Amino acid sequence: MKNNQLMIFWGRVKGVVAEMVSSLFVLISISTLIVGFIYELYVLSESEDMKKVNSFFKYGTVIFLFVVQEYFIVYITYNAVGFVCFQYAIWIATFMISRKCALITGIFTPIVINLFLYNIGEFSIIFCVLSVLSVLTIFLLMGAFLNKSFTIQFYRYSGTLLFISLLTMNPATKDFDIHFYTIANVLKVLMGCLLIIWFSYIFFREIKQKKRRISELEYMKSHDKLTGLYNYREFTKNLNIINESSEKNYITIMLDIDDFKKFNDEFGHNEGNGILQSFSKRLHEYIINNETNAALYRFGGEEFCILVKDKPLDQVNAKLDNFINGLREDRYKTESGKEICVSCSAGISDNNKFSTIYETVRAADAALYQAKKEGKGRVVINTGDNFTTRGVSVSSVQEELFRV
Repeated sequence: MKNNQLMIFWGRVKGVVAEMVSSLFVLISISTLIVGFIYELYVLSESEDMKKVNSFFKYGTVIFLFVVQEYFIVYITYNAVGFVCFQYAIWIATFMISRKCALITGIFTPIVINLFLYNIGEFSIIFCVLSVLSVLTIFLLMGAFLNKSFTIQFYRYSGTLLFISLLTMNPATKDFDIHFYTIANVLKVLMGCLLIIWFSYIFFREIKQKKRRISELEYMKSHDKLTGLYNYREFTKNLNIINESSEKNYITIMLDIDDFKKFNDEFGHNEGNGILQSFSKRLHEYIINNETNAALYRFGGEEFCILVKDKPLDQVNAKLDNFINGLREDRYKTESGKEICVSCSAGISDNNKFSTIYETVRAADAALYQAKKEGKGRVVINTGDNFTTRGVSVSSVQEELFRV
């Protein structure tokens, strides 16, 4: 008698273990399918080749991949786990990659689910309505945090996945049965959700890190390391863009710190770098404070350039005079406590006076050379026909270059 009871007990234990192993294998397979689709979608979104193809082909590919894998998930869960679950997991994950693709997959999700139910003879209007309501619920839950940080987005993703997966556990029968919602079935769904969330977290974190690395590389390519301003490479790139456009309303300002070599010789290159950083910061503040639609570049050394868009020449010139006067009054203090009067010279040209933006830049450079030739702390305007000089006398600047 006891042996029979032990055999029965052992048979039940083996049955439970076998069911758990089988369920775990199915859940891992589903998690792999979902994360696999996310990866495919990410590749399609970021691939340079796919960006060149027709949008109809691109999104057609997304729909095809989604429908195939969505149907597999519904089919596997129904036949292996015993009920339909995780039918919205792929779609919820799609929100983390592409909003447009999330809209497309959101439309096709209830279609695939109801086609499967129809295929097995369990389609009903109630399930159709519930699937549409689930779609609307997911849109509301996922759309509430579209512009939040990665951490908030992932919490939103995880919470939505858990809530919807438990809410939409579907026995795929037309008759509602309360006995279907057992602890074992709920645990299967929870375990599957946790696996999906874990695999997704690894993948999404890798995407985030990759995007950050790309962003850092792009920044390094376009910005000067010392000052943080746009570099000469970015200047050349933007000039080409301006030249190809029909925009003509640009003022070019070329600037150069006066007697910068003397600063380096007198105080050393570290202080010279400090002066460059201080000067760059003041230039940047000048642009922001005057609400100037402009881009600021460092060519290298002590040379800088400002491209100002949609501003009249007189206004730009007047504000530049204010900047130069303020620069001379606000002295740079060295580590040893010495106060240095920093001045700069500038050349200005108006793109409306020249045929191309390249000629405008050359004209501003020629005006800067003229300012240096005439003295320090000057602004020279190149109209194409002549030079117009504004600024202080040479002696007054040279007397105040160094002051204890």
